[in-house]
Amino acid sequence: MEFFQSVLDLFANLQPVHYILLVLAAYIIESFFPPIPGDTILVFVTALFCLNHGNTNFIWLYIGSVAGAVLGFMLMAYLGRHFGKQFFIEHHYAYGFSSFFKKAEQYFSRRGAKVILWHRLFFGMRPVIGLVAGMSNIRWYVTLGLVTLSAVIFNAAFMLLGYILGENWSLIESILRKYTVFTILISICVIVFIIWKWVKRKKKDTNSL
Repeated sequence: MEFFQSVLDLFANLQPVHYILLVLAAYIIESFFPPIPGDTILVFVTALFCLNHGNTNFIWLYIGSVAGAVLGFMLMAYLGRHFGKQFFIEHHYAYGFSSFFKKAEQYFSRRGAKVILWHRLFFGMRPVIGLVAGMSNIRWYVTLGLVTLSAVIFNAAFMLLGYILGENWSLIESILRKYTVFTILISICVIVFIIWKWVKRKKKDTNSL
């Protein structure tokens, strides 16, 4: 609980611009390293932003999150268009690229550009969907429009959740204090499960090559 309180104290000393840069960076980094949970960070940062700064500059936090999500996806789309499919297969792109790439191609073959609009629902596959979008014959401005609309919709939903958490932070904090041990155990189990699934998937993809 001391660590949690230290994190709260750290954020309490941050200026609004720091929150904005944090969510911007989180979404861009997520595009290259899928385990980074951009949406989770947005919810958490929004809650602390409301707690420490109220509604001041709230719209800029939203704009920063949308910009980060759009930039991250478009960067992957550019890399996909520039290097092509074979490059990433030959270099064994991380996080199970082979299986993820096949799934992304299947989604595109069935749904086309609509996949870009709903790509935020496919956690862990977002970077690969960006690559496939770049490799496809979809115009860059269509991709930009769809990914922007997607970020506008989904980020608003996540920030609403963060806002609700921020408004009820005292209740959440009291629950966390009461169930600290339970919370830590659950967190450890979740982390172990994620690592186990990642290792299992990586072994499966390695054997399939």
